[in-house]
This record gives sequence, C-alpha cells and structure tokens, in this order.
Amino acid sequence: MNFFKTLLVILAAALVLAFFYFLTLLGPGEKVEYDYVYIDPERESKDILKESETLEAEFEKASMSGKVSEADMEKLRRAIALQEVYIDKARLIDRAPAERLLKLQTRLDDMESTPIASIIEDLEKKARDAEAAEKDSEAVELYRQLYDLQSRINVDYPHSKYKDVQKSAYFDSRVKMFLARPMYLKSMEAETAARKALEKGDWATAQVQFERAIEIITQMNSDYPTSIYTDFARLQKLDIELDSLKSASLASKVNDYLNAAKSAESSGDHMLASEAYGDALEVQKELNRLFPKSEHASDEKIAEYEKKRVDAYSWKFGNEIIEQDKLLKQALYDGAFEKAKDISTNLLRKSEQFKTNFPRSRVVDDDMILRLRYISFMMNNIPQIQKTVLGNLQKLDGFDDVQMLKTEVPQDLFVLIMQENPSRDSGDLKKPVDSVTLEEISRFCNRLSWILGRKVSIPTKAQFKAAVGSLRYTDLNEIAWSNINSGGHTHPVAAKKPNDRGFYDLLGNVGEYVVSNPEESASGHVIMGGSAQTQTDSIMDLAEFSMDEKQRNRMVGFRIIVSKSHK
Repeated sequence: MNFFKTLLVILAAALVLAFFYFLTLLGPGEKVEYDYVYIDPERESKDILKESETLEAEFEKASMSGKVSEADMEKLRRAIALQEVYIDKARLIDRAPAERLLKLQTRLDDMESTPIASIIEDLEKKARDAEAAEKDSEAVELYRQLYDLQSRINVDYPHSKYKDVQKSAYFDSRVKMFLARPMYLKSMEAETAARKALEKGDWATAQVQFERAIEIITQMNSDYPTSIYTDFARLQKLDIELDSLKSASLASKVNDYLNAAKSAESSGDHMLASEAYGDALEVQKELNRLFPKSEHASDEKIAEYEKKRVDAYSWKFGNEIIEQDKLLKQALYDGAFEKAKDISTNLLRKSEQFKTNFPRSRVVDDDMILRLRYISFMMNNIPQIQKTVLGNLQKLDGFDDVQMLKTEVPQDLFVLIMQENPSRDSGDLKKPVDSVTLEEISRFCNRLSWILGRKVSIPTKAQFKAAVGSLRYTDLNEIAWSNINSGGHTHPVAAKKPNDRGFYDLLGNVGEYVVSNPEESASGHVIMGGSAQTQTDSIMDLAEFSMDEKQRNRMVGFRIIVSKSHK
C-alpha cells in the first residue's frame, strides 16, 4: 500500500513539472525571429520614421484593448527594425532616436518575457514549498528549471524588466546548496566522531575520522565552490588538527629531550645538555618536514634549539671568558691598570676566537667584542681618563649612590673618548663640548662606563636641581656666563667660581641635557641651566626647553653623573 502511495506522489510531481515545462514552449515566451525587413534605399529618412511611428501607434492601440495578437507583435518588431534603419540612414547626433529605439526594444522584451516570468513565479513558490517540506530532490529539480528559465530571460531579453542576473545566481546557489548538503552533513558527522574519539583518548579513530572529514570537505569544495557549505577556513583548521594529532608523538619526544637538557644543565653537565638540545633539534626538523601544518611545527623552535645547543656546547669556554671579563671590570674599577691590561689582551683574543668557533652562541655577543676591542685600544689612555674623571667628581646631596662631574664635559675629554669633536666652537679644547646629539652623548657615556667600570649617564632633572641648590643669595655674574658677560660665545670650563655645592658652570656657558619625565617631554630629555646667550632672568628661573634629539646646537652640551658602585 505504501509503495503505491509513493508511486502516485512521484507521478503527480512529474506531471506538474511536465506541465510547466510545456508552458515554456507555448505563446510569446519563445523568442521569435522575424524576417529581414527590406527598406527601399531611395526612401527618405522621414518616411521611414513615420512608418515606424505608425506601426508603434497601431501596436499600442491593440495593447490598450487588452488583445495583442501575433500580428500586433509583428508590427512592434517591424517598428523596431525601421527605427534601426532610420538611425543608420539619418546619422543623427541627437540622442532621441536611440532612446526611442531602446524604449521599443524594452517594450518588446517585456511583452515576450512576461509568460516566462509568470512561470518562474509559480515554480518559485513550489520550490519553496518543496524546500520547507524537506523534499530535497523535488526542490533541486525545480530550482534547476528556475535557473534555466531565468537565464533564458537574461540572455534572450536583455532589455526586459524581468532580467535579473542575481536571481539566476540565487537559483544556481540553491541547487548547489541542496547537492552539497549531504556531503556537509557527512563531514560534520565525521568531525563529531573524531572529537568524541579525542575525548576518549582513542587517537587512531580520531585520526581516521579527521581524514574522512577532510576528504569529504575537499571534494565538496571542489564540486560546489559557490555553495554556502563551502568552507576553506574549516578545511584549514581540520588540516592543522590532523597534522597536530599525527605529530603529537614527535612533539612529546621533543619535550622529553628538552627536559633532559634542562636537567643536565642544572647538574652542570653542559656537554650532555648540548647533545639533548641537538636531539630535540633533529626531531623538530623531522616534525616540521612531515607535518608542516601542525601546531607543533615551528621554524622559530629550530632556531631556538640550535642556539641552546651551541650555548650548552660552548658553555665551558664561554664561562671562562665571562669570569675573566668580570675580573677585567673589577680591575678597571679598582684602578689596577697593569692587571687590566694583561687580562684585556688575553680576553680579547679568546673572545674573538670563541666568536669564530661559535658564531651562533649568545655567550659572547658583538657588543662584548666591541667593548673589549675599545678597552684594548684605549688601554694606554685609561689611567689618564680615570684620573681626570674620578678626580673631578663631586658628591650630590640627596643622591648618595652617584657623584656628578664638577664641570661640563670639556672638548678634550670628549675627543679622547670619542676620537672626534662635533663642537662648532672648537678653537679651545678646554671649552665645553657643544653641538652634540643625544645619540653621541649616549655613546660617550657607554664608552666611559667601560673605562671606569662604573655606570655613567647624564643627570636627571632632580639631580641637576640638587646640584644647583638655592639661588636666593647668588651673584650670577660670579658663577655663570650669560648674555651679559659672555660676549655671546662659550668659555673654558671652570673659568668662573663654583656654586655653593662645588659645581662649575651649572648655569650659563652651555645648556645641559638632563633626563626628564616622559610626560613632560616627548623625547624624555630637556635642556636646563641656560647658555652664554641666555638672559639672566631666564637662567635664574631654571627655564628649560626641549630640542630634537638629532639637532645640533652650539649652545648645548652636557655633564655626567657616575655611579659609585661596580658596573
């Protein structure tokens, strides 16, 4: 009984579809090709136009009556043909004839495509009903017919109001959606099964199900690339999960080697640690090669394990260098120059050899090589530099851990450290260095730190103010070069009296860079103290200003503070 019911439903659906298909073959829905219209070449253009307009009027009269015959349609077609000949013969610049032709063509296309549009409307309702009733096969067949009919209007009747490229695309997408849905559901079933297997720790089943899901999605994406179920991001995600699952054992092996390496380092066996890092490196390379999409794959890890392998292997040699470097810094801090000289020569040779043998090691970096080369180059001048700087420091009230240079940095000290002089007023090397950039000041402080074995920097705003002290009873003319007494140019440092804190030229001569709060200055630095061209009122107010870090100003220099502790 059920079999006969099913058979009757199928036959009924088939009859409905056949009926609508039959309708598409009837009436004006079929695009009619009319005969060639002969126009006497001797006829005047105005006569051709008049005949076209007359035929149009006759067609419109029939249309108004609601009874349009095939003969009436033929009049409209002939009116169009005559209008085309008229435009070609008259060769007018006026757009009106072309606009009339377009109007006639649109009228004809609308009339001839209306029956097809009516069929589309009926079929579209039936397709939606079939879709709502989950009759997928019937819906697919209906949407296919809808696509064919709409495409026919789009191609054969381009001026019709029923032309709709988006509609035909929609019908096509519905067809592909119904065809792709079974594959999508199967892929979701496989993915769900894979995740359940993962929760149970059944890695083999999870792998099989992931592979099945990926295979189905790949085929679906290929067969139905415009379907709503097409999802390349999901495919990529599953590829990553599958590769991650397959590579889990290798990732676990990498972690085992890393743990062994760390354990060996903790026990002081750096050679064993180097071997373990090397094993981790090789397994990671294999993992990257076999499973490039895995979340465990990483070129950064390969670089990291290689560095750790080299560092561990070179630890013994590098540690000797580090210990000797500590001795060198201590000797410079203590002023033991002969000892520092002996250590420096030997240490530089060892470090350069180490860098050649272990170029990837981070134990000895390029900065260390640069520092050792500089110290070796300056070794004969280091005693003089230390005497000049350390003998010219003054305590700073409220800052017990540092001392400040009594004077601005003079040009002769800057030249000795940097082997260059940026100053514009360079006739007297006892004058303060001027026209320096912050980058040059930073390099100067860094190099002097190497020489002294102590941290060297420029003072903060608070430290500068502490060195200035109170200006209440100060005779500015005695301690500062300003616009009144300087002649508009700088003078040798310490040519004036020191202030009551023992510092020279804190005010006037050259403005000095100090570290400011970032909120107060975009660069974090300001200029304080005034210069030889600054008015006395501004100097007494401790006015400050900012300047581009790369700018050079002949009225700007700096002084330094030196840490008391070992660097």
